[in-house]
Amino acid sequence: MHTKEATVPLSTSGTALKYLGMRRYQLTMEGRFDPGWICGLSHGLAQRKVNITRVEAARGIGRNWQSCLDLDFGAAVLAPDAIDYLALSKSNATVQALAEPIALDDYQLERSTRCEGSLYLEANGPDRLGVLSALLNTFSLFSLFPAEMLAETKNKRIFDRFWLKGMGGSAPSREAVAALRERMQEFTL
Repeated sequence: MHTKEATVPLSTSGTALKYLGMRRYQLTMEGRFDPGWICGLSHGLAQRKVNITRVEAARGIGRNWQSCLDLDFGAAVLAPDAIDYLALSKSNATVQALAEPIALDDYQLERSTRCEGSLYLEANGPDRLGVLSALLNTFSLFSLFPAEMLAETKNKRIFDRFWLKGMGGSAPSREAVAALRERMQEFTL
C-alpha cells in the first residue's frame, strides 16, 4: 500500500455579487486576504461613492476570511460589475482625512476573550460615505486589524463592532490600546 502525502493548497479568493433591488447589492468575498484587505476595499468603494451599509466578516484559520457586504450604489460612479473587488482588497488604503472629521456619539473599548484575545471596539454615530474606511484606517495606524467585524448602518446611523488584533494575530499591545482610546475620544461629539 502506498500513501501519497498531500498538502492543503492555499485558499483562493473569490467574490460573488447578488442584486438585492433598488441599486443595492450583496458582495460575498471569501478566501485568503492580507490583514488590511477590508481597509483597502472600503477605501476603494468610498472613492467610487459606493456606500457600505452592512459588513459581516470573520477570519478563520490563517488569513482565510468569509465576508458579506451590503452595498448601496445609489450615488456610485461605476456599475457594480465594473469594479474589481479583489484588486481593491489588495490595494493599500491611503490615509486621508474625510472632508469632515469622524464624529461619533459614543464608543466602547475593552479587552475581549473573543478571537483568542482581542480588543473589542463598538462605535455609534452619524453615517456618511467613508466613515468605515476612516475607522479602519485609524486602527491600522496603530497596527490593529479586525479579526471579526459587524458593521451596520440603519436610518443614517452606524452601529459598528470590531474585534481587533495586532500584527500576525497577536494580542493588541497596551500602547496601541491607549493610543486608540485617545484617538476615539477625539472622535466623540
